[in-house]
Amino acid sequence: MKVTVFDLPEVIANSSCFQPSEQCTAPVTFVSGDFFTDDLPEADLYILSRVLHDWPDEKIHVLLNKISTVCRPGCGILLAEMVLDDEKKNRSAALLQSLNMLVQTEGKERSGSEYRGLLEQHGFSKVKIKLTGNLLDVVLCIKV
Repeated sequence: MKVTVFDLPEVIANSSCFQPSEQCTAPVTFVSGDFFTDDLPEADLYILSRVLHDWPDEKIHVLLNKISTVCRPGCGILLAEMVLDDEKKNRSAALLQSLNMLVQTEGKERSGSEYRGLLEQHGFSKVKIKLTGNLLDVVLCIKV
């Protein structure tokens, strides 16, 4: 397995705090860039942890389009985000986080059906959503 961490230059500059332990034998490389303006590294799985909730749908479409363009069929996306219920009434921690995102960023927390719709618009299918009961939920999908 090859792992590439792609993040803003100021994050990569502090990458020493992200170095894998001696138990991890996978080669990890760090690439600096901006996923809205720079080319994305090739990958079989793109992991976006607490990224999409920072942005409005328009910017998410830009990012998902870039990933979809470089993804070959069978590649996937794994999202780690707080996922709201479809009625946006029951998951109080996610609702509070959504309010926080509206105040601090351009983004918001989204429901599972909203994530499914965004991903399917960019050619990803087999969308699976798992509410973990922890801070972050997961959404996994595959490029068709």
